[in-house]
Amino acid sequence: MLNYQTIDDTVNLQFFKEYLSSPELIKFIETLRIKELLSTSQLNAEDVMKLDDELKESWWQAHKDYFLEKI
Repeated sequence: MLNYQTIDDTVNLQFFKEYLSSPELIKFIETLRIKELLSTSQLNAEDVMKLDDELKESWWQAHKDYFLEKI
């Protein structure tokens, strides 16, 4: 079963819960939440890419020793 209904600005989605595991459902909901936040954000694409680079660099600096010791 997969049903959806649109009412004004909303979509109601209904499906059997076995279609998605709990982690998949959480990821789906988080993706929708991110899209919602981005739609109201003042960030432009360049700002987003810069932030992404900063986060990756920060993560790498925090975790590089763990990965490099495995080599």
